[in-house]
Amino acid sequence: MIEIQDLTYKYEKTNQNELFHKLSLTLKKGSFTTIVGPIGSGKTTLIKILLGQIKVDAKITIDNIPVTEKNIEQIQQKIGLVSQFPNEFYELPNTQTIAGQLEIEYLLKSDTKHLSSGEKQLLSFLEVLENKPQIIILDEAFTLIDEQKKKQIFNILKQLNKQGITIINFTNDLEESLYGNDIILLQNGTIILNGPKEQILKEEKTLKKAGLELPFLADLSIRLMYYGVLDHIILDMDEMVNTIWK
Repeated sequence: MIEIQDLTYKYEKTNQNELFHKLSLTLKKGSFTTIVGPIGSGKTTLIKILLGQIKVDAKITIDNIPVTEKNIEQIQQKIGLVSQFPNEFYELPNTQTIAGQLEIEYLLKSDTKHLSSGEKQLLSFLEVLENKPQIIILDEAFTLIDEQKKKQIFNILKQLNKQGITIINFTNDLEESLYGNDIILLQNGTIILNGPKEQILKEEKTLKKAGLELPFLADLSIRLMYYGVLDHIILDMDEMVNTIWK
């Protein structure tokens, strides 16, 4: 669905080193990928490049369409972006079903001027779903939403992913990676790790060196594997409990 070949980029009018140097990346259609990395690793810049907001010389295609000025409108119609700081809403979404699942129907009748930042994040999510995108990009999208509501949102995203929607979650919170399938660690503009979450979450030293906290279940699994209680990483609480209490 998304292919990047040899992306090199540095901020204009700065003496900084290149943010990206010959970065290549392929994300398959229907994948659910979590892209993690510390502040300054290039996550938001990469999103802007994919959306055509930053022009680069690299070869980038989305759904086999080259990301060029000529095609940018067509590409943006395929992508739904939920950001940490949503734009103001000129028209409230009408996604009643999802709003009902999240118990936030009241937001659809609210004056957006009086909503909290977390409530605006929820509305932004509803607005994106209403447009039925083929790709959903999350940019630190749910930082101001409580854990219970966030869990409900990611369960909805998992269902959409099963229907073939490609989901890319850019975040600093590795706990969110448990809802996806693959993890990419981006650091200093370079892909350090890339693979299935069960494999990447074993790379404890590399992830901690990047300033990232392991999810509770991953951390517990690694400790229990050290003592011989487990022979593989477990990322589901019910499976963990059943395995330990056998």
